[in-house]
Amino acid sequence: MKKLWFPLTILSLFFLCILRPQQAVAGAAAGLSLWYCTVLPTLLPCMVLSGYLISESLICRLPPFPLALVTGWFCGYPMGAKTVSDLWKNGRLSEEEGKRLLRLCCMPSPMFLTGFLCTGILRISLAESLPLLAALYLPPVLCFLFGKCPGRRRQDTPSPQPAGYSEAALSSSRTLGQNGTPAPSPSGGSLLQTFLKFEKAMMEGFLIIAKIGGYLMFFTMLSYFFRSWIRDPFLSSLIPGVLEMTSGCAFTVQSGLSGAVTAALCFAFAAFGGLSGLAQTMSVLRSTPFSGRSYASWKLLQAALTFAGVWILSPK
Repeated sequence: MKKLWFPLTILSLFFLCILRPQQAVAGAAAGLSLWYCTVLPTLLPCMVLSGYLISESLICRLPPFPLALVTGWFCGYPMGAKTVSDLWKNGRLSEEEGKRLLRLCCMPSPMFLTGFLCTGILRISLAESLPLLAALYLPPVLCFLFGKCPGRRRQDTPSPQPAGYSEAALSSSRTLGQNGTPAPSPSGGSLLQTFLKFEKAMMEGFLIIAKIGGYLMFFTMLSYFFRSWIRDPFLSSLIPGVLEMTSGCAFTVQSGLSGAVTAALCFAFAAFGGLSGLAQTMSVLRSTPFSGRSYASWKLLQAALTFAGVWILSPK
C-alpha cells in the first residue's frame, strides 16, 4: 500500500482537474504567478551566484556557516538547504554539521515575513512584528547552539566536470600544441574553466527553479480544491497552509478567525514551509545523507513552538 499512495494521489489530482476545472485553473494560475513574479526573480540569481561562489577557492577559505546562514535566512526556502547540500558535496561540511545547519538556515526570508506577511496581509507594524519574528527565529537558533558538536568533515572529492569537458581534455589542450609538441598554456584556459563553473551553476539553478515552479503550481491547486470543500474556518485555513504557506496565509486572513489565532497560524505556516516547501527542500538535498523524515519532524516541532509563541505574544 505504501507504494500505491503516491500514484493514487496523482490519479486523484488528475480527475479533480477534469471535474473541477475552475479551481484547477485558478490554483495553477496563482501558483505560477507567485513563482514568476516573486520566486523566480528572487531565488534564481541567488542560486546561480551562490552555487558558483561555493566552487571558487576564495569562498572556500571562508567559514561555511555564515555563507549558509546568509543565503538561507535572506533568500528563504530552499536556498539554505541548497547551500548546505553544495557545501557537503564540496567536502566543507560533515554530515553532523550539515544536519545542525539545516535546522538553522532553512527558514523563510525576513523580507517575506515583514513585507508580505506582517505589513502586507496581517496589517501590523514592524515594531509590533518584532516579538513575533523572535518567536519564529529563536527556536532554530537555540537548537543550533545546544545541538551536538560537529563531526569530522568528509574527505574532499573532486567535483565532476561538465559533460564533454573532462579535466584530462582541458589539461591536454593546455599542454600540447600541434603534432603533440608542448605548447605554452593559453591565457584563456583559466577563463574557460571559470566560465564552465558558472555555466554549471546556472544550469543547476535553472533545474531547481523549474522544480520549485512545478511544486508551487500543484500544491497551490490542492489548496484551492480543499478550500472549496471545507466550510469550517479553522480547517479551511489549516489544510491549505500545511500544503502551501503563501496561499494558506492569504486564506487564513480571509477566514474570520481572531487576530491572535490568525497571526499564530500564519507564522506557523511560515515556520513549517508547507509540504510544497518540504518537497522543494528535498529536491535540493537529493544525493546527500540528510534525512527528509528528520527534517520534516523538526519543521513540525518548530511550527508548533512558533504557533504557541506567537499566540502568547499577539495582542488579544
